[in-house]
Amino acid sequence: MKTLISLALLGTLSAGAAFAQQTTGARVDFEASTGPVTVQSVQPPLPNASDYDATVAQLDKNGDGVVVRAEVPESHALASEFRLVDTDRNGRITDAELAAWK
Repeated sequence: MKTLISLALLGTLSAGAAFAQQTTGARVDFEASTGPVTVQSVQPPLPNASDYDATVAQLDKNGDGVVVRAEVPESHALASEFRLVDTDRNGRITDAELAAWK
């Protein structure tokens, strides 16, 4: 029975190691006090990552220099985070507010 449990544990650890070696995200190398460290993200990239690079000029449909909720496409990341980005709660997002969101 001990051997069976040991084999099951070894199989689980091996599968975990194989999973941990899969890389899909960013890699960062830095020097820690204990030596070099590499951090590899296994999170897939966000499908809407480019939404976070949006500018007011791109979203401002009427050219008044601000973005209102109606100007944001429903599929855009800003659509669900509009109230969070509109820090002064005036219903309009400025360049400064949008830059702070990124």
